Amino acid sequence: MRMFRTDHRPTSHQQGFTLIEVMIGLAILAIALTSGIKAIAQSAQTQRGIEQRYLAAWSANNALNEIFFNAQWPEIGSQTFNCSQLNQSYLCKKTIYATPNPIYRRVEIAVYEESKESPGTITGARLALLITLVNNPAPGLL
Repeated sequence: MRMFRTDHRPTSHQQGFTLIEVMIGLAILAIALTSGIKAIAQSAQTQRGIEQRYLAAWSANNALNEIFFNAQWPEIGSQTFNCSQLNQSYLCKKTIYATPNPIYRRVEIAVYEESKESPGTITGARLALLITLVNNPAPGLL
């Protein structure tokens, strides 16, 4: 007949985790947290880029609206001017081109970030570009 032990204590087995098991668990947790922090940082950087492009497009649209509201025939050439939005320093480059049809002029508005060290200087890549045609409000005067 077999005898069963009534106390449920292990005789030679370990209880709990070994130091190596704890270290492996902490390493896995550290890797997971690091990748999560990197994903959050990337998301914030992407959001910043979207915000910059949105504000730049708004600046370009404002510059084009000014041309339309003035109802003046734009002179051919290029001009750079400040077109900041919401504490963001932007420079707009307005370029007017002749077209094959003399009643129209091609207008391009490109928006760039303004250098903080040297105001009035373009820095970085183009953030927005709007192109349109403007018709002569008084075509009989050509």
